[in-house]
Amino acid sequence: MKSLFFLLLFISSFAQEKQGIVNYGYIKSLLLGNKNGHEFNAQLIFDGNQSYFVSEKDSLENDINNNTQIQTLATNEKDGNTKTIGAIGNRAFLTTFTGNQIYYNKNKDSLWSYLRNPKNMYISEKKPLIKWNFNKETKKIGVYTCHKASATFRGRDYIVWYTTEIPIPYGPWKFNGLPGLVLEAYDTDFYIYFFFKNIQYPLEKIIKIDFIKESPDSSFIKWYTYEDYLKIIEEDNATKYEKMLLAAKQMENFFPVKPKIRERYIEITN
Repeated sequence: MKSLFFLLLFISSFAQEKQGIVNYGYIKSLLLGNKNGHEFNAQLIFDGNQSYFVSEKDSLENDINNNTQIQTLATNEKDGNTKTIGAIGNRAFLTTFTGNQIYYNKNKDSLWSYLRNPKNMYISEKKPLIKWNFNKETKKIGVYTCHKASATFRGRDYIVWYTTEIPIPYGPWKFNGLPGLVLEAYDTDFYIYFFFKNIQYPLEKIIKIDFIKESPDSSFIKWYTYEDYLKIIEEDNATKYEKMLLAAKQMENFFPVKPKIRERYIEITN
């Protein structure tokens, strides 16, 4: 424990002014598991005090894969979201202009998120405490030696691989607090899978980290708590099931099964 404490102190002083960008691949397989879902690009921007993670965003698919062909399906003029779909080979993309975003401020020990499901929601919460279990196993990811850690977090059992060669306590999604940058993360059923593509660190030119281009303190945004989020997805799940029951009355040999929340959402429980 003492060695971990001193390593975290070293991380704090080492990373205070340095900034970086990590590009990940993200396979979202909530219905199927086993990495059988849609594949997206994702990006983490960080400095010593904050991190910003975004996925399922139009510009990431255009910028990182220049040959991506994007076809516009619909535009919501009210919130500015454009639903799009495109493909590279067998890879299908379902993205929007804003994507899903997570901003973490270490000084405030808090997270702010923008999620598109079940509706466009801004969520404010204290940084969740993830109780990591450390393993002696290591493996190479790119040129980096990575160490294994595991944890149960909000309904899923996760494994992450982090490298102390980049002593930054950040990672994709909400995987913060480890003694090194997380390069790979997944749950044991591979409903969620983040994998490393490349990194620019440290950056020569400082870039501004924006969360939805507005401050988390913006007065015109309605902020939900994490408990609000859980309640809303429960209600959304119940509504979908009720619609299935109504449809079943019009169809023979159709016996609806209530959708499982864990197959529709990443975060499903405390």
